[in-house]
Order: sequence, then structure tokens, then C-alpha cells
Amino acid sequence: MTKIIKNSIITILLVLIALTLFPATVFAKEYEPRLSSPNGEPYYTSELNAYSQTGYSMPNCVAYVYGRIYEITGERPLIDKGDASDWWFINKYNNYYETGYEPKLGAVACWSNHVAVVEDIADDGAITLSESHWGGRYFNTVVYYDMTNHYGQTFYGYMYTYKSDEELALEIAEKTAKEKQEPSYKMEDNSFKLQEKNCFTVLEFAGKDESIVAPSNNILLNK
Repeated sequence: MTKIIKNSIITILLVLIALTLFPATVFAKEYEPRLSSPNGEPYYTSELNAYSQTGYSMPNCVAYVYGRIYEITGERPLIDKGDASDWWFINKYNNYYETGYEPKLGAVACWSNHVAVVEDIADDGAITLSESHWGGRYFNTVVYYDMTNHYGQTFYGYMYTYKSDEELALEIAEKTAKEKQEPSYKMEDNSFKLQEKNCFTVLEFAGKDESIVAPSNNILLNK
């Protein structure tokens, strides 16, 4: 219990640090679910969609998910080929996105022959997905409580292609804290000696008949 409380306090502190250091980038906007069909947006057309550009446009689950990832992240998706049965394994082989079994907003739900995007997670556990179907419906939403029950397909898990504002804040704070803890250079023990002589600093390298002389306010740490 004590450990949980301690971790919670650390998390809160990290978020506060991120808010202080990066107020313009952290918590910029809330997740906007897509509950209606795309209508000519470039993410879903040949203008930006890799699948549409190669003749596999919507209705097509991978073409839709590709476009949706692009739309919510603002970045070109790392997976831009293969069908639905390939996506989970392409990601696993290349280690593009983190994976897990916990539903998160913007995550890609992957089955053995289908992919969809998590748009909403209700308090009672209901998960709303947006999707498209090859040779079928152009767009629709569906609500599941049990992700394993999808046309008899095997559920592999979620790919976390989108990160929430809170997750981004924690990453920024953790990175900042780590950078502050780590020195900007490495010194090997006994690699050199520092000797103050008047207004100069002499760096005498161990085992070598040479030294570097520099002003004390501009010490040379590397030969």
C-alpha cells in the first residue's frame, strides 16, 4: 500500500513538472472520438493514405485504421502495408508501437483478420470501436464488452499508436528528470589530475608525459 501511494505521489509530481516546463505542449487538447464516417478528409483518401494510393482504399479496415492513426497523431503511421492479419506481427517484428491488453483511447484493436480503433471506454467497461470492412460497410461503430467475441476471430491485443496528454506529460517529465540526473560527460577514475596553479588549471594525464594547460574558468575535460 505504501509503495502504491509513493508511486502515485511521484506520478503527480512528474505531471506538475511537465506542466511547468512545457505548458504549451502538455494537455493541448482532449481526445476527439470519431463516431461518424470520414467525408473526404485527406487521411482517408489517396492524398495521404498509403492504402488508397495503392488501390486498397475504404471500405477496408486497414485503410481506415491507417487514416485514423494519421488523423489522431498527426504523423504518418509506421505500418503502411499488409492486410489485417499481418499488422500485429509486422508491429511485433519491428517493435513500432507498444502493445498490451488494456483498452486505451486511440489504441488499435487487433484480431487475426481485422483491426479497429478504440474511440470510447465507458465506466461499465463498454468499448466503442470505429471500423471499416473490406468489401462491406464503409464505416461503422460497434460496442463490445468482450473483445474476444468478434466474428470468431482470435483477439491479439491492442497497439498503442496514440498517447494521451497525461502519458506525454509523464514521458516529458521523466526524460527531463533523467537528463538532470545524468552528467553531460564521463570521467574515468584516475584518468587525469587537476592541479590549480595561479590562474591556470593543469590537466596531467595519468601514465602520459604530457599535460594540457587551460584557464581555470575553461577547464578542458577531454584531450
